[in-house]
Amino acid sequence: MPSWAARLGAPEGGVLAGRDLSGFLEALLDPGATPRIHVAGSLQGQWAARIQGAGIACEVLRLETGSVLDTLMDALAAPAPGEQVWLDLDRRLGPLDLKSLDAFLAFAATRTHPPLVVLLRDDAPGLVRTQRLAVDRQGPVLLLRESGEGAYALGAPEHLARLAARGAGGGALPSGFRRPGSPARDLLVLDIDGVLIDPGRSFHEAVALALNELAPALPWDDEHYTAFKRVGGFNNDFRLAAAALALAERNELGGLRDAAGRGGFPHLEARIQALEPLCQTAIQKHYVRTRRLERPIITRAELETFPGDVAIFTGRPPEELLLAYQVLGFRLPAVSDAAPHLRKPRPEGLLQLADAFRASRVIFVGDTCDDASALRDARALNPEVDWVFAAVGPDRQWIAAEGDLTAPRLRDLLPRLAGGPGLP
Repeated sequence: MPSWAARLGAPEGGVLAGRDLSGFLEALLDPGATPRIHVAGSLQGQWAARIQGAGIACEVLRLETGSVLDTLMDALAAPAPGEQVWLDLDRRLGPLDLKSLDAFLAFAATRTHPPLVVLLRDDAPGLVRTQRLAVDRQGPVLLLRESGEGAYALGAPEHLARLAARGAGGGALPSGFRRPGSPARDLLVLDIDGVLIDPGRSFHEAVALALNELAPALPWDDEHYTAFKRVGGFNNDFRLAAAALALAERNELGGLRDAAGRGGFPHLEARIQALEPLCQTAIQKHYVRTRRLERPIITRAELETFPGDVAIFTGRPPEELLLAYQVLGFRLPAVSDAAPHLRKPRPEGLLQLADAFRASRVIFVGDTCDDASALRDARALNPEVDWVFAAVGPDRQWIAAEGDLTAPRLRDLLPRLAGGPGLP
């Protein structure tokens, strides 16, 4: 993958450079594969005639009045294979907000023949710009975005391969992705467990109960759990439990405490991956009960003292992210462990967020070595962004490096961040 593509945090093959947005849209006009395209009214004047001239039916979505979400869903009442929906996020779409667009994308993915949803530009003011995150959701979503030097498309590799086959792309994005003259923006990115939420013993207990069910003779205690977190590469508890089983099968669990900072057990990787689905099922079953131990650490009002944007990068899978929102009582734009390339300590989630918010500086608050590793790798891939790691929690001194911020809790850190550019 070209270096500029890696800076976006997209999956391998998930980004395609082009000269402008029109070139990508022209490549989507394939009458042999696409019987109908629904377009937002803001695109009608420029594209309706061109779509019909290509032999494709064009339906204009009247989104300016009434329920935008209902209008979008009605368009997909009986979708045919190959249908598309084009939405211009730089134009007013009536009361289309982040929640409505989330609901529409989720609904579209459940259709018998899910349409290709094309989101254009993604630079509108406010929450709508965060739809850069939509490219990693279930269902076919294609995001077309402009940069200072051209345009680029993000989405599933198979969709981009079809675009390239029809002549789209061919441009280059050799440097930054913020528009020339765009204001500097700070983005505060937060881990969930140990930062936004005190999980108590919810995950400790769920893992212990799952391992007791799957391997009753396995010796296991809290020190084993903590040791895995310090090894690195086990931010995800499904993977952690799978590694515990794999080590136990080879009588190697006793050496876990001496493996801190080693980053994993490469000789067991295939076995860990094979055991992970089994562990996921068992842990999620017990987590239904143990999650009652979780408590919020911070309030929405406290987070609003930060002068920039705020988002989440978590190792929770999407379904457990939704449970975290219930504990918090509010939502934030988030990247979760929804795909292999988004799993900490990989940095792609941070890179996506930096691009989504056009951030000039990203401050990532975490409590594990995987959080710290993700930020350092993001800094190496996109040095044009000012990356700052802030370590909180009981292991903060152990995971922090020179130049990092530290604080017992996020609440203690926020007053130091509220001053803006001059971070201590």
